[in-house]
Amino acid sequence: MHDLFTGIKDCFAHQALLFCNKNLNLDSFGPLFTNSQQRYHHCLSKKKIKHYPTSVLLHADEYTSFLYILSNEAWRLGIIEVAEVAYLLNRRINNFECFYTRELPDVFHLEHPVGCVLGQAAYGENLVIYQGVTVGGDLKLRYPRIGAGIALFANATIIGNSSVEDNCALGAGVQIYGEKIPANSSISLRNGIQLTLPMQWSVTHRFFSYD
Repeated sequence: MHDLFTGIKDCFAHQALLFCNKNLNLDSFGPLFTNSQQRYHHCLSKKKIKHYPTSVLLHADEYTSFLYILSNEAWRLGIIEVAEVAYLLNRRINNFECFYTRELPDVFHLEHPVGCVLGQAAYGENLVIYQGVTVGGDLKLRYPRIGAGIALFANATIIGNSSVEDNCALGAGVQIYGEKIPANSSISLRNGIQLTLPMQWSVTHRFFSYD
């Protein structure tokens, strides 16, 4: 695990100063960095990914994941200054919006997640997010519930009091507004028409491993 994180504390300190004008040393915040490492490593250990990182810093998607975990862990520990900086770095460097109070599952995977906005929602385990995904509330402050084993492909959107049950895939450009999607559904957008078909594969088995 040590090699994965080589240089990451120095890099975070430099980026915090450059992008946020904050002088932060992660060694000054007790168990924060260790807790974040452990959470990240648990998440990574369950993934099936083609390009397994040898360094978090040299893998853009995984650095995005780590910055989210760091921001959320800092918030849990009441270290708001670090939470804000880690969140802002993800916004400014990776174009990834997920506020530090949002509770992504313990096991999730981000696949080139540029342009994502992951807002308030109940997120289930084994979540897969591709680029341009939007999740969040509507103007009446109603929020989605997302089950376990969900894959959201490019530019998929889930808004309002939507419910997506376990083992579903939302294809590129699919928009769900206040709808109830049953388990084992595959939704695709073809020529402007959304089609819902029975799911023929398992998101959890395709993207994750619990052996």
